[in-house]
Amino acid sequence: MRLPDAALSQRHVSEIFFTERSRFLLSWDEGPVLGSVQDDGALHIDVPMDAKRAPTDTRIGLDGDAVLYVESREVLVTVHLNDTDVVVVESGLSGRSERWQAALPPAEHGHWTLTDVVHAWDAEGAHCLVLTVEDDAGSVELHQIGAGKPTRTHRPAMPGQLVYWDLRCDAAVLREDRGPWDPKLHLERPLSKATPQSVEARWADGWEGHSLIIETPPGAESRLVAWDLTASSQRTVPSPAAHIDDARFIRDGRGRVLVVATIEGSDTLHLWDPNNDENAQLPLDGTGRLRIRTAGPRGIGIYQVSTLGGSFWIWLDRDANLHRSRGEVPRYGGRATLSHVWYGRTPVLRYLPEQPPVAVVVSLHGGPESLERDELRWDGLYRELLEAGVAVIGLNYCGSTGYGPLHTQRAWKTWTTAFREDVESCVAAAAEWGVGPADIALLGGSFGGALALLGCVLRQDLAGAVASAPLIDIRRHAEQASAADPSYQDWFGARFELAASATPTQRVFDPEHLSATAPGQRVFLVHGSEDEVTQWQHSKRAADEAIRKELPWTLVTEAGAGHVPADIEEAEHRYQNIHSALLQVLGIDPATKATS
Repeated sequence: MRLPDAALSQRHVSEIFFTERSRFLLSWDEGPVLGSVQDDGALHIDVPMDAKRAPTDTRIGLDGDAVLYVESREVLVTVHLNDTDVVVVESGLSGRSERWQAALPPAEHGHWTLTDVVHAWDAEGAHCLVLTVEDDAGSVELHQIGAGKPTRTHRPAMPGQLVYWDLRCDAAVLREDRGPWDPKLHLERPLSKATPQSVEARWADGWEGHSLIIETPPGAESRLVAWDLTASSQRTVPSPAAHIDDARFIRDGRGRVLVVATIEGSDTLHLWDPNNDENAQLPLDGTGRLRIRTAGPRGIGIYQVSTLGGSFWIWLDRDANLHRSRGEVPRYGGRATLSHVWYGRTPVLRYLPEQPPVAVVVSLHGGPESLERDELRWDGLYRELLEAGVAVIGLNYCGSTGYGPLHTQRAWKTWTTAFREDVESCVAAAAEWGVGPADIALLGGSFGGALALLGCVLRQDLAGAVASAPLIDIRRHAEQASAADPSYQDWFGARFELAASATPTQRVFDPEHLSATAPGQRVFLVHGSEDEVTQWQHSKRAADEAIRKELPWTLVTEAGAGHVPADIEEAEHRYQNIHSALLQVLGIDPATKATS
């Protein structure tokens, strides 16, 4: 069968989406105020035609050692460090700028190197900046600077990156990343020098001496916690029984909180009021992925995108009213449907074309501890498949998050048994549509790419697989990750069989085992030669092993590309390569050829 010409135009969605998701949502003025970095290296501000405050054609230079957007003041800050002098330029969205200077104490060893900058409040409640600097011997100091004010120095007692500083409540919070585990957040007292307090959680937001953190207790789902930085006390925020993705304070003086929670593969918005401890879901048209882009005194800005609905910019004002403006990714023009269903114990997002499907693609997210959401997965590829009459099953396989710890942990060290159940459930669902195994292809990225290959090993009557940047050799991958960060050793050891004495079948994710597909299965590996996460060399080894067995495998090497595309040209090449390979696996006339 041949892909309809109408579907080929959807190829441009990948370019539109890549461009739009790299734009900055800065504010709202009768519509989204957006910024984009263009070829001249400056940030260009785009505003709606009926904007009341922000002028058009604003260009802000970004030629500094560090650049920071201060949401609370809606200004862009560039910092220039010259030995012990700091020059700061603050530019508003109108383009007007102010310039001031501060002095740093001399470094004990050599010179200071600027590594980070955050917006903060000093002890008098005035806005300031805190610079993280490092000398030639690796000593780290935090320097609070402000226009016309003396510099205050603090040497942190705990390691980590500064995420919050407010001397009105004598609080500084540093985030210590710990590889696959939740970070450690260290609350230090720069004024009193009291002993730091530490918690294990993800940082979400901080405002007026209060913060929002997301904890994941052992054997439990994530939960939102309000952390009083003055009293060092914590309070669990009533939230829906779901995966808590993000949260922000509404800067309205009432302490209300906007929460993003993922329910059945789609993000939802909830408003928590600490005054009555109520949590209410906000009305939101459609489904999709929601990413908070900015949060300031005037409101909270959100980017929404979904496979069928396209993209939107959303603004929550101080009165908790939602405003929407359509983005550049158009709504899908066909009549496909999306629903969240369970195939036995397997939760899926099911995309069905208008007519009975002629083939099925089972899509496998990376991770493994991530989840399939309703977003523009694979840069709009689902749309083309639906247009060609192909159903898509977005599989939240056993091992995924978002469905409770039992669903996540049931796959640990039993990946073959657990994933076989997931694959069989998809095959059974396809049979109800009249689609047999020979018309089912597996599509996966990163760890999902390894699962796509495993699925072909388990069901050798499937059409084949397309694996993008697959994680093929789990033992060597774990060794490399642990060498860079020892915390990965226990994480991998709890989930996978890593013993060198184990057979390839026992390790499951091993080049020799994953290359044992059937002679009739087409397999494509698409991998960047400079992948910094998974190894191209491992894909090469698996492909060589399969070709030695005279199996129809193809390795498409993207020269110079990393784990994910770094620019629009790489994104287009990755998209075309995966699109072409998948159509060949399904026996659909390819409209494009793989670009090696």
